[in-house]
Amino acid sequence: MTGNSYFFVVAWLVCNLARSIDPQPAQDVLPLFNTTTKLKPAITQMRDDAIITRIGDRVRDRHAREAEFKAYDHYLSFYWQERTFSIEIVDRVAQGGNDITINITSLTPLNTPNFRCFFRGINTVAEYHHNAIAKEVAPNQYSTTIQHNPLKGRALQRGDFMEFEFSSFLAKPQNGRTAYYGTALLYVIGRGIVPWQGEGEKLHSVPLPEEAWLGGETTLPYQYSNEPQERFKQMAGNISPQNVQTFMLGRRLHHTDFGNGSHSDQPNPPHPSHAEKLGPGFVQRSCIACHVNNGRALPPAVATPMYQTVIKVGHDPFGAPHVQLGSALQPQSTHGPAEATAMIRGYQTVTGKFADGTTYSLKSPRYSFQNIAPQYFSVRLTPPLVGLGLLEAISESEILAHTDPTDIDGDGISGRAQIVLDPETGDLRLGRFGYKAGQARLRHQIAGALNNDMGVTTLVFPNLDGATDLEAPQPEIKNADLANLTHYISTLGVSARRDLKDPQAVRGKSLFTKAGCVQCHLPKIVTGPYHPLAELRNQIIHPYTDLLLHDMGEGLADNLGEHTASGAEWRTTPLWSLGLTPGVSGGEAYLHDGRAASLEEAILWHGGEAAAAQQAFRQFPQADRLALVRFLKSL
Repeated sequence: MTGNSYFFVVAWLVCNLARSIDPQPAQDVLPLFNTTTKLKPAITQMRDDAIITRIGDRVRDRHAREAEFKAYDHYLSFYWQERTFSIEIVDRVAQGGNDITINITSLTPLNTPNFRCFFRGINTVAEYHHNAIAKEVAPNQYSTTIQHNPLKGRALQRGDFMEFEFSSFLAKPQNGRTAYYGTALLYVIGRGIVPWQGEGEKLHSVPLPEEAWLGGETTLPYQYSNEPQERFKQMAGNISPQNVQTFMLGRRLHHTDFGNGSHSDQPNPPHPSHAEKLGPGFVQRSCIACHVNNGRALPPAVATPMYQTVIKVGHDPFGAPHVQLGSALQPQSTHGPAEATAMIRGYQTVTGKFADGTTYSLKSPRYSFQNIAPQYFSVRLTPPLVGLGLLEAISESEILAHTDPTDIDGDGISGRAQIVLDPETGDLRLGRFGYKAGQARLRHQIAGALNNDMGVTTLVFPNLDGATDLEAPQPEIKNADLANLTHYISTLGVSARRDLKDPQAVRGKSLFTKAGCVQCHLPKIVTGPYHPLAELRNQIIHPYTDLLLHDMGEGLADNLGEHTASGAEWRTTPLWSLGLTPGVSGGEAYLHDGRAASLEEAILWHGGEAAAAQQAFRQFPQADRLALVRFLKSL
């Protein structure tokens, strides 16, 4: 789009102000959350007579272990209508009592609500020992009480594993079918809901070791339904009743085409209130169109348009907006020709050798533009969306504790914080989202994507990229819709680490540390106590990132800065769920521009502050290199 001089000057001043900020002003950064933040109710409540656990759930098409049907993790038609419910577990055994009461609240009347617990799996992989029709105690409220453990043939005891599944049979749904199943959840008596794995031939559920809980209590159980492409679309394993329906409403918006309102999952009706909001310039028509299956996008074939790629552009190396293109290239248009398009014209090959003499080759993309060719640009493929709420929940002090901008300790690692201006308040914030940590809040990251990638305005960014109007028009997305979309992405579940007992993966984990990778890819962080969402507070997580900027060397540098980050500086990418990339994305492409077709290639591209770790990897014998990559694939 063509911007006017007013927009250009204001944007340039803001950009230069950001660059002038002290690179580590810890005392000046305003925390996102603190003691005054209004908190959603805790998921677990301790009483003298019981431990109370309250979680949300959704309907399922089939059961958790039926791999032949491939119909457990996917979403059914009208999933946002009447198809979520809350479960309250009143565990009196935990406090010396002898029973557990299950209370269910649904959005609509149910017919024969079936509560099954204590997995059996003898005749089918959907079989449970205990089957009860929950009693209706109030409109849309149902209850049942358990006193016996049929697996052990005795009364309930603390520490018992009680897998359960609630079948929601709708009495008179507005649309769609009536019979559904529920999520297979494992409740450890006296402890709470935990992610599980199947053990033995019948896949009896047992808790996953906590080293596998990459996302803390948001971590998902292992998947047995043979739906690899669905892994990044699941609700957090500990989602609260307050957020389960919000999750569904946000998901619907995430899958909505802002041009015609259609839903990407068919058959599903369109979302007419969000039609005709696309453009006039855009990259894609919906969130899910770029974030395929909520995972990484793959680079397009050579000489084809780049329609799943964000291309940041600038007037100068410091990130001032381009006079004609604004801050991002929009290769599609709702009316007339697009402002500009881009494609990969080919690759330049870089070759090298490991210490054992084995050769390797890397490829660096080269780009061409039509109509307008920006001198300064940065190509970025869409990243996976899981775990972003947890990253937002990490306290600023936790992140800043790992900064060392002048490398005082002399280890060659000089990570520093990205400091950004809050677009709503003007406060200085710690950046943490995006390849260069350009946004502080997940809400801002989403609003920025709506604006730049789809041409849809919000109260956060009411003017389109490069808009000529000085007065902002009425936002196209209401605050409530943006909140739903933010809640959805915030509460996506993180997949559990796999292959915990695989000797090669276990050895690879120690080699990951030996090579020095953990200096930036921190294996363990604890989220803060003040995030509004209960699912995300006080979680021990393993994202393998420090969320700091690091100079990655000339090989990965582009020529466009962002806020305080130079073209060579990139935020440490989280590694959780890395090994699921092929199943989710349908192929492999790593690093900011997707140039690395394998994890080995991604490691070999590391330079700058990561040069020592890359050199250590090159010095490893082949067996060690394979082991380190095997560990990464277990994440």
